[in-house]
Amino acid sequence: MITEKKFRGHGWIILLLFVCLLIDGTLAQTLAQFIMTGTFYGVPHLTLMALVMTALLLPEEVYIVPMAIGFGLIFDSYYTGMLGVNTLLWPLIVYVVRQVEPVIPKKPFYLGSVMVIVLTVAAVADYAINQFLGVANGSVIILIANHIGPGLMVNVILFAVAYLPLHRILINLRID
Repeated sequence: MITEKKFRGHGWIILLLFVCLLIDGTLAQTLAQFIMTGTFYGVPHLTLMALVMTALLLPEEVYIVPMAIGFGLIFDSYYTGMLGVNTLLWPLIVYVVRQVEPVIPKKPFYLGSVMVIVLTVAAVADYAINQFLGVANGSVIILIANHIGPGLMVNVILFAVAYLPLHRILINLRID
């Protein structure tokens, strides 16, 4: 009888996500004068990228959706001040990514493409929820020009810088 090994790196994943959460805040604060002006609003989403990469590269991590709920709540309470938006969006995104994970090749180009799609969906969903709650007002053109475009540019650069370290850490946590 062959027994399957259980994944035991949950603590390391939580630590990685917590570090990414801190780096998100540090990058946003440090680069705010360059990436967050009146007409250019690029927000780094390293924590969301780490969640998605964990969902794609570590299919044996069964607690990734509850982790996404927890870190979405922490992100909302610490960075946005409005509880619920990322607490709802992040686990939903991670769940969908987890469902399509078997058909996505694990090459950098494909992971980057998934990140662009995820970040675009997250920005549009965030805008739609804020529009529904009456917090945001503005047209779709302003959303695309001032938020999605600059946000994707900042996050694609961030993904290019963070891909190799995140990939190495997550692959080293895999059960072989």
